[in-house]
Amino acid sequence: MDYQTLSTLKLHLAFLCFTLCTCLTTPVIALESKAPHSEWISPTTGMKFIHIPAGCFNMGTEDGFKFESPVHKACVDEFYLGKFEVTQEQWSEYMQENFSKFSGKSLPVERVSWNDAKSYIKKLNHAENTQKYRLPQEAEWEYAARAGTTSQFYWGDKIDNSYVWYFGTSNYKTHPVGSKKPNSFGLYDMMGNVWEWVEDWFASDYFKNSPIQNPKGPETGRLKVRRGGSQANLISHIKSHTRFRSVPDKRHHIIGFRIAFSPDNL
Repeated sequence: MDYQTLSTLKLHLAFLCFTLCTCLTTPVIALESKAPHSEWISPTTGMKFIHIPAGCFNMGTEDGFKFESPVHKACVDEFYLGKFEVTQEQWSEYMQENFSKFSGKSLPVERVSWNDAKSYIKKLNHAENTQKYRLPQEAEWEYAARAGTTSQFYWGDKIDNSYVWYFGTSNYKTHPVGSKKPNSFGLYDMMGNVWEWVEDWFASDYFKNSPIQNPKGPETGRLKVRRGGSQANLISHIKSHTRFRSVPDKRHHIIGFRIAFSPDNL
């Protein structure tokens, strides 16, 4: 075999190897693009949502307030949750008034009552010709915040200032969303910055009677649940199990919200 023939065969062999490698790696790329925790983006606000897989977890604590106990099993279907708290820029897309104490497009909107949050969601749904957007259920919120952890915080059992805006880091004000580290689901500021409204009514003994599958809270009540703590709270009020309650029309500069929806409404 002469030198020219040998060189030609080597070129053909190299091309064949390149083709085979490309074919073998292409499906892997395709699978990765459909991986869990994928994002979905609102076409009108640019709001980003993270896919939260279905699962079960131990909800509540035995080391907090009585209304945070008992620890009980809860299971939720898959859903999407806002990657960030709703910002003032997103709020202003549909609401004429912004009552926030701290002003800034990328800051979380605050001084928002539960009723205000529901009004915003109604307008967002109307703008996108859908009914999918909603507040998260309390069980969904805690499941997403914990992100598979059983510790006091979603990063461990000791405070880590790189994850959270609270009394010890905030300088008594809110900060741009997403400026601290996320949890394992890719959600930011689930602890601190602002408290977040959830859909559920509050009852101090609800955890004693909560169903396992997709608990939705009491059928009615006087107070609504808020979760996660805020920039003004001490360490004791920024834990994964932290919950509190307020009347639905309460506005305060430590309270905001984030939005959820179910995947069957995509």
